[in-house]
Amino acid sequence: MTDHFLTRNQHAEPVCACGFRPGILGAAGEKPVGAQWKAKADVLNHVADVRNLPERKASPSDPFDVGADRAYPRAGVRKRADGKWILTLWDAPDIMHELDEASAVHTARYNAVCTGEMIIGSHRKTGTSLNGLVAA
Repeated sequence: MTDHFLTRNQHAEPVCACGFRPGILGAAGEKPVGAQWKAKADVLNHVADVRNLPERKASPSDPFDVGADRAYPRAGVRKRADGKWILTLWDAPDIMHELDEASAVHTARYNAVCTGEMIIGSHRKTGTSLNGLVAA
């Protein structure tokens, strides 16, 4: 978690390197006595909270673990250890489609995203799943 630590912005206010800025600094009018101290404490609490999160292993579905209202079919692009980008497709939360190596692996992220948009876009426009069945 190297992007979470106490630092100061251009106005010499205590902030987190991730962009977190305590609400007390945004208060209108004069700042109350101790605002700098309170802001510093809020940032340190933020850093502690982030660092105490349980460790998670990366999963192919990580880009889509954002909530229940997801549209399917959908695609995701991830960077592999060798620096190439891999495209994965889903029909449902637990139904992932395998692509052949030529279609799934790309040297540029842009190419992988465009391929995913082309495949998923055409299926969404026709109302079909990746298997060619009518989408639910």
